[in-house]
Amino acid sequence: MSAAEKDINTALSSRLALIQVAGSPPIAWENTIYSPTAGTIYLRENFLPNMKDPVGIAHASTDDYEGIYQVTVIADRGTRRFDAQEQARLVALHFPRGGEYTYNGVMTKITKTVINSPLIIDNQFAIPISIYWRAFA
Repeated sequence: MSAAEKDINTALSSRLALIQVAGSPPIAWENTIYSPTAGTIYLRENFLPNMKDPVGIAHASTDDYEGIYQVTVIADRGTRRFDAQEQARLVALHFPRGGEYTYNGVMTKITKTVINSPLIIDNQFAIPISIYWRAFA
């Protein structure tokens, strides 16, 4: 992962952390150990960068980065469906189209946020939110 992608990921993760109020909802950060508490809704993040494209033809030209920051709301299956749907709505509102988040001088702009269809995974009810982003670095 490039330094710019690390900065983009950090900007988006920092924004996600702001949604917490007194540690709720808990967040399962990518590549960390997380043990969910039964009956507690939590969020899971995944950073999905796409290939970068050069903006110009010069070797040192700016690169155009695009990708998806996936946040999934997870609840126990069979309960809390409406709570999970409300949490998905709050996450989507937290990353509005046009939102700009900067880390280490790299500005990341949200181009679209989509709440996807719920999934049943094992004993969990999961609602993925796809946050499309773009950055020039």
